[in-house]
Parts: sequence; C-alpha cells; structure tokens
Amino acid sequence: MLKTLAAIIFSCIFLPAFAGNVAIYVSPSGKGNGSKQSPTTLQKAIAMLPNLKKENPKGTITIFFNSGDYYLDQPIKINSQNGGTKDLQIVFKALPNSYPVISGGKEITMHGNHILSAPVQNADSIRPYDLYIHGKRAIRARTPNIDHYFTLGKVTSVADTQHTLRFTQQFQIPPHVFKTLSALPPAALHKVWFNMYHKWDNTIHTIDSLNTTDTSFYSTATLLGDWALIGKPSLYYVENYAAALDTANEWILDDDTIKYIPAENIKEQVGVIPVLEKLLLIQGDSSIPVENILFDGIAFKYCNYNFNGYQSYQAAQQIDAAIMIDNARNVRFNHCEIAHTGQYAIWLRKGVQHCEIANSYLHDLGAGGIRVGETVIRDNKTQWTFGNKIDNCIIHCGGLDFPSAVGVFVAQSGNNIISHNDVGDFRYTGISVGWVWGYAFSPSINNKIIYNHIHHIGWGVLSDMAAIYTLGKATGTEVSHNRINDVYSYDYGGWGLYADEGTSNIVMEKNLVYHTKTGGFHQHYGKDNIIRNNIIAFNKKFQAQFSLIEKHHSLNFKHNIILADSGYFLQGAWQKGNITLDSNCYWNLHNDHVIFIQSTGSYSANPINYSTLKEWQRNSAKDLHSFMADPQFVNAQDFNFNFKNNSIIKKIGFEPFDVHAAGVRGDKQWKELAKLPKAEIERFDSSVSRNMLQ
Repeated sequence: MLKTLAAIIFSCIFLPAFAGNVAIYVSPSGKGNGSKQSPTTLQKAIAMLPNLKKENPKGTITIFFNSGDYYLDQPIKINSQNGGTKDLQIVFKALPNSYPVISGGKEITMHGNHILSAPVQNADSIRPYDLYIHGKRAIRARTPNIDHYFTLGKVTSVADTQHTLRFTQQFQIPPHVFKTLSALPPAALHKVWFNMYHKWDNTIHTIDSLNTTDTSFYSTATLLGDWALIGKPSLYYVENYAAALDTANEWILDDDTIKYIPAENIKEQVGVIPVLEKLLLIQGDSSIPVENILFDGIAFKYCNYNFNGYQSYQAAQQIDAAIMIDNARNVRFNHCEIAHTGQYAIWLRKGVQHCEIANSYLHDLGAGGIRVGETVIRDNKTQWTFGNKIDNCIIHCGGLDFPSAVGVFVAQSGNNIISHNDVGDFRYTGISVGWVWGYAFSPSINNKIIYNHIHHIGWGVLSDMAAIYTLGKATGTEVSHNRINDVYSYDYGGWGLYADEGTSNIVMEKNLVYHTKTGGFHQHYGKDNIIRNNIIAFNKKFQAQFSLIEKHHSLNFKHNIILADSGYFLQGAWQKGNITLDSNCYWNLHNDHVIFIQSTGSYSANPINYSTLKEWQRNSAKDLHSFMADPQFVNAQDFNFNFKNNSIIKKIGFEPFDVHAAGVRGDKQWKELAKLPKAEIERFDSSVSRNMLQ
C-alpha cells in the first residue's frame, strides 16, 4: 500500500520531459509538490532522490532551481544512495534567467552610533572569521590597516629540548603597539592574533606574554617543520583587539558580539556571516563511487572556516574547501559561481576521476580556488585522483584569509587538463602542480597547463612563488601557450615559470612571460626539462635563472626570445651546469652592449663573474648560435608581441604563436569579467610599491 501511495505522490510531483526523464522544481519558499506550478524546497527534493532512483534507474533526474537564496542549515550531501550512476544522471540546474544561490550565510542586523553591533548566536562554536556587507568582505580590524604591514625587527628563537620542533619565539614590535597591548587585561591579550608573512607562507598565532624591557612578545608553538620557524625578513600585523577597530569597513568579534564601523553615517546595517563550514559534500566510497552529476548555473556562497589559528604549510594545504568531493566519477560544474568562502572553493580530493569544472566564476576566496588530489600517495590506485579538467574558468581574488593558498593546486595527481582559465589576484602562486620534493616516484604526470592567463600574483608580501610552479617528476607534462604577467614577491623568488625541487621531463614552450620581479623562468634543480620557444620580457632583476649543478643533464633552453629593459639576461650556475643553451635571441631595449650574465658557481653562492654575451659564449661554449638582435616586435613596450617581420626569429628557429589565445573564451561579457577592476590593480601596484624589497 505504501509503495502504491508513493508512486501516486511521485506521479503528481514530477513532470517527465520525455521517457525516462524526471523533473522537480524548487524555490527558496517552496511549499508545494515539486511541480513547475508548485515547487518544493531543495531539501525535500534531495530527500526524494533515493526512491526516484529506484523508480527511474536510467535517464535523467533534474532539479530545476528558481531564483533566490537557498539558505542551508547543513551541507548538501550527495552519496551513492542519492547520486547518479552510469545509466542515470542527476542534474541540479538553474531555470532560464534565474539566479539561484546556495548559501551558508546568516543575515545579522547591526545597530548603533559610529560603531554598530549585533549578537552572534553560537559564536564560540562557529568562530566566524569573515563578515560581508553588501556582498563584499569587510576587513577584520587590524594594526596596521589593510595592505600595510610592520617589518619584523629583532627575533629570537629558543627550542624546547623536551619536544621536537617546539619553539618559543620572541618578536620585537613597535612601541606604540606594545603600549596598546600592554594595557589589555590578560584574557584580552591572549585573544590577540599576530599574522606573520614569512618565506612562502604565513603563521597566525596568539601572544603568550609581553616583555616590557624591549617591547616584545613571546609565542610558543609546535611547528610542522623547521622551515616553518619565523625569521627575517618578514611582514606582519596584529588583529582581534578593540583598539584595532579604528577605520571604516573594519569589524571585530568581541566575545559573542560583532562590532562594525560603517563607511557612512548610518545607525543600522545588515550584514552576512558565514555559519556553515561546508556547502556541498559529494562522497562516494571506493567500491561505489558517486557518478554522473551535473551542477549547471548554480551559485554557492558564504562558507565559514572555523578559525582557531593557523600553522604554516605550503599552498595552505591544511585548508579544505567549501565543496568537497571524494570517490566520484563524471561530476561536472558548468556555469557555476563559488564566492565568499573562508577556505578553498572546491576540492577534488580522493578517488576523483574524469570530473570537470568549466565556464565557472570563483572569486572572493579565503584560501585558493581549486584543489585537485591529495598530498599523500595512496597504496590503492583506485583511490588516486586523475583525469580531471578545469576549463574556461575565472579564478580571482584569493588568499584573503590564508595568503599562501594557490589559484589551482594539483598535488599527487596526473592526466589533468588546466586550460583557458584566467587566474589572478593571489598572494602566492597561480597554478601549482606536483607534491614530491626530489626524484622519488610522483603520480603528477601528463598534466596539461595550457592557454591560461595568470596575472597579478604575489602582492609583494610573500616569497618563493610563481605564476606556474612545478615539483617532482612530471613526465609528459606540458606547460604551453600561457600568458603570464605581474608576479611580484616580497623578497626572493617572484618568477613566471618555476621548475622547483626535482621537476623533470617537463616541456615549457610557447609561453609569454613579462613583468615579474626575479625572472621569467627559474630552474632550481631537475632533469631533462625542455624550455623552448618562449617569449620572456621585461623582468626586474633577471630574465632567466638556473641554480643547482647536478651530474645529469638538467635542461634544454633553446629557441627563446629574451627581451630586457633592466637587469641581467641570465643569472646563476649556467656556465658550470650540465645544460644545453643555444639558438636564443637576446635584446636589451636600451643597450646591446650590456652585462649579459651574472654567474655563480653553485646554488645561493655569491657571483663569481659578470660577462657580456660574447664573453659568455667564448668561456662557456654555450649559446654559440644565439645572438643579440631586435626580434622585431610591433611594440613590445605596449605589450604588442606580434612581429613586424620574421627575419630575425627565423634564424633561431622560433615559431610564432598567438599570445592572445591564452585566457577565457566566450562572449564579451565573460571576457570583461576576467579583467580585474582598475581599483584592484591599483591596490596591487600600491602594495608592491610599498612592501616589496628591492
């Protein structure tokens, strides 16, 4: 009887589009049976899926979304019971001209004079780290204010002899900040966070105590590695104390009350705090993966990272994502939006294969954009993540809470395609591929990083970064047809293409790289890499670097055009390294009789000599078919890298390529969205000018 009744109900709810297909309609205020005329709620529609699968084992079940905000009190969960199969697709789709938003946020209304406030329920368990006003992230109250930093002065470190990697560090701070902190009662002092930007990472810890003799504070922590020990040079700020709340659009969580200074003289302001830590969980298991899911035209917004400090680790790899996917096949996100997160946007984590994120807009991210694969290599290969595609996405404005996060972070994963994306406005690295330091086995092979535009990376606040960063053995991996510009680190290491720690058997070709701090290309150490047919131009210190001498053949550097207006063309151990350089065209806009190379004998060693091109060729017996000549660009200074004629480049075997093919495809509106706002570029330039060490 119950089965019959259920069948009658389902026949009323679902509207078949054609044989084997089922449609459900939802709206934020849905109270109906799921028909187009009487939509139901999203939660009820998802609850119906297991029975619908039994009744409809083949075809398509589509949940159609009307416009509006779909507030969640728990994450959406898709598993083998309610997910798709090889024969059945589950679709979550926006209706035409609708804009549905799946939200993990909660509205609050603040009141007051000058400083507005509102209570936050369950603040101790939520520990919100972000507040949004009119859909924009407000600024956690800090000293100094946004985009400004203190420079780390005196620092001492004392190791705990009883506990490995446990240190107490003492940091000297400006007298006026010390005076403010010393006035706090102990309970308030212990809630103050200091956020230290050091090397390629950041650390957020609390203060243990103050030292009145030299205006310093102490902090004790167990580190994840000796590289996480904070030292000079570093930038930092302090936050989460009442006196830091001193300018418009700043906020603070004071116990269970949010306090906010509005930009206008108003007495009431509505804001949104993220309360959920996840928006969507897709979780199959190793024997029954979730399959055949499509999200089309859905926005996912407002996701909280339950904050309790942060211990440094490269690429913010300890930070998860608003959307988590495990053990899945053929899951696709198309024309979706993910925004206002406290962590990464989406993570294709364990056992995720043949999935795709396409034509989607990821922005305003507490950490990075997309993670692919884990940082461990599982014994069971069916649990490996591989064969996924990220195509034609805009991935902007990340690292806002955790600056070491990456736009696209591929760890132990191979056979992926990262193509035609626009990745920009990150504090660390644009695209990172590989997670093995050295020459041990790596599954990160046959990856294609092609036709991406990667730009405005670094902000001059972290170091040892790149637009495209690679690690470990990478046989079959191709990095080509990418356009890279504006990569500026704080200290060392702002590169365009960076073959780090054992990168091997990779091909980097037909890339355009310009306006970086340290160089368009750098190989730390690696084996048998091919760097060819690239345009490397207008980089601040050097155009290309090579660091570590090894017995094996390290790289082949041929058929490249290197254009300079300052600095050296080459820097490092090129002369003594087992490398092949030849058939390159070099040109300096200001003088063709410049110092060509700053040579070093080994990694991080002081320069041993400076040579012109002719001296370099004579002394090294390398670059013998290379020359100094104007490559005949139409107007390189205005970034027109087309050629007036091919007479020069033919001599080095250079093959012209379309530098404008990189980046997103689509209509004018989509391409315009991929351009950073002028105000954001001005903020980036200002930060670089103010903070970057020369």
